[in-house]
Amino acid sequence: MSACWDITQCNEERCPSFLSEEGYCWLRAGTRQRDQARAGFHAKLEHCLVCDVFRSHANADDAGWMGFLVKQVRAYCEDVLRRAYQREERFFQILDRLPDGLFTIDSEWKITYMNPAAELITGFSAYDAVGMFCKDVFKNTVCLTDCPVKHAGVTGQNISNREYTIRNAFGQEIPVICSTAVLRGDDNEILGGIEVFKDITERKRLEDERIASEKKYRRIFEGSQDMIYLNSRSGKLLDINPAGVRMLGYSSKAELLALQSVAKLYLNPSDPRKFRDIIERQGFAKDFETELVRKDGRPITVLLTGNAVFDANGRLELIEGLAKDITQRKAAEKKLRQRNRELQFLNNISLTMNLTMNLDAILQFSLENVLNMLGLRRGGVYLIDRDSGGAVLRAQVGLNSDLVGRKGRIRLRDDRLMKALFRENTSFAPKPRFPVFRANVKVDGEKSVDFHCFLITVKDLATGFFALEPPPDKEFSIEEKDLMGSVGNFLGGAVENTQLMNAVKRHREELQRLTGELFHSQDMERKRIARELHDEAGQALTGINLSLESVMRMIPEDSDGVREAITETRKQVNRTYQDIRRMSHRLHPSMLTDLGLKPTLNDMFDYVCSHFGLQIEFNMVGFDSRLDPEVETALYRFSQEALNNTLKHSGAENFKLSLVRSYPHIIFIAEDDGMGFDPLTIGEGKAGLGLLGMRERAALVNGKFQLKAVPGKGTRIRIEIPIEEMN
Repeated sequence: MSACWDITQCNEERCPSFLSEEGYCWLRAGTRQRDQARAGFHAKLEHCLVCDVFRSHANADDAGWMGFLVKQVRAYCEDVLRRAYQREERFFQILDRLPDGLFTIDSEWKITYMNPAAELITGFSAYDAVGMFCKDVFKNTVCLTDCPVKHAGVTGQNISNREYTIRNAFGQEIPVICSTAVLRGDDNEILGGIEVFKDITERKRLEDERIASEKKYRRIFEGSQDMIYLNSRSGKLLDINPAGVRMLGYSSKAELLALQSVAKLYLNPSDPRKFRDIIERQGFAKDFETELVRKDGRPITVLLTGNAVFDANGRLELIEGLAKDITQRKAAEKKLRQRNRELQFLNNISLTMNLTMNLDAILQFSLENVLNMLGLRRGGVYLIDRDSGGAVLRAQVGLNSDLVGRKGRIRLRDDRLMKALFRENTSFAPKPRFPVFRANVKVDGEKSVDFHCFLITVKDLATGFFALEPPPDKEFSIEEKDLMGSVGNFLGGAVENTQLMNAVKRHREELQRLTGELFHSQDMERKRIARELHDEAGQALTGINLSLESVMRMIPEDSDGVREAITETRKQVNRTYQDIRRMSHRLHPSMLTDLGLKPTLNDMFDYVCSHFGLQIEFNMVGFDSRLDPEVETALYRFSQEALNNTLKHSGAENFKLSLVRSYPHIIFIAEDDGMGFDPLTIGEGKAGLGLLGMRERAALVNGKFQLKAVPGKGTRIRIEIPIEEMN
């Protein structure tokens, strides 16, 4: 801003017209007073003529008043023109820097100005465009014959933010958004106009992408088989896809959105808050398991996945959620877990059967596990006793333990079924499970309780049943009935197998007792025969030998033939006596009773070595005293049988026998280097009968018999006899 004294070289710094708010100094730039001063030159001159500064300079000027006044007017006009030019130059600089295209036209619709942005969009240079008609430069698809400014001038309506597609100088179509303004004179005549437009190609591309993305999202949203929904932070349900409407059992989206709050869809009222808290804390939630409620009230299990949409302040605004119905999967998992429990239960029963053959223990274990799996507290297992026409309580939980093993106080509601089960040997076609039947059981004195019963069957017969007391509102499911059917069938076989094994055990014990008596009888008979052979036949032969000796003395010396015959007869008698003596020794050596095991075995081995050429090694360790006669006899028979097998069948050159007394066992080991054999062939011929006899005799003294034989590599027998059993 320039002061008047700068122009008039005035030394007065306090010009009253310049400093006053009401003054009319034409040199005051940018003030309201200057604008008013421009209203008329005469008003400005009047103020200057009364200005003391102006008057003092005019009087001192060589050109006089008039000359000074002319110079001041010329300076004022030059300043006005200079300032006007500067303003126009700044205005066009601003227009040239605009990012939007702009051109102006005159009243003939010819372009008078075009900024660089308009050049870039239209493809025309300003040099070529100025003077051209607007419609030839700004070719659009709406106003085909006229430019938008002319069209606005004709219609009398300016255009604001209207989209066109123009064709540039290179023939390319460019989308633009355009605003036009028509300039009119005082008489409303058209003086020209201004066109401002913007290339929206990028915006259109982004918008097209947005529309395509929205369509794609909408296709996903509408076509998804999982529920997709949108709710606000406050929990208002804003949108949901058709799959969600179907999943929740509603007839339409509008009906579902009418619920307003998404919390009404949850079975657990606290779950919506938990889900929202997770999303607010970490921005998303994945596989949040919860239960939703359908319109019909039926719950469904879902996995929720959600993403947060935050506002500009970072506050949760929306929640985008996806719900996957896993009800069937959860049911399948539940069934699978149930099946695993059932298999584990049946496996435990079989394991219990392997560990014990006690039927009552198996039934008690089964009952306790059945009650635990079904969530029950009281029940029993009854086995049918058709001889007494009733059922015997064999296992119980929550009943009177004193009744176990006795005929139970139970009565079936169906008398015909009771008769068929308890009195008649009725056959049942095998089934995976049988229908549940009811029975009244007296517990706690005379109180009668209603029990549900499940059959225990084997093949085509009922052997017993489970009697379980369910709560009043309890209904057994199909899966639970199937479980009880499986348990009943499995346990029926277990009952039968246990009974058979017990019978086999009893029979084996009886057989073992009879075998023991047989061996004892054999030993006694052998001892008797041996004694009779030794005492009677031996004495008779001795008498014959003495008689022959007497006859020999009575025969003349010259009767050589007779004497030779008698001598040969005496030799035969002696051989017969030795054979009888050996036979008696094999049947029952008297040395075993008189001297014990070691001398008897040494005598037997010495005889075999001298007559059969077999090399024998015998060791007996730890025997400081005599053994029980039964055990000594057993060990002697083991040694005798092992040696006989070696001599008869093995073709061995060496035989070794070891007897070791090492607490808590006596260990018997017999081995040879013969041809061996296949142990699986024992019992197929006479060769195996001796080994079977050894096994049975070992069992009689509670010993363990082990046989190791390999064809071509000899045979080894090991027997362990517990010492405590000999007391």
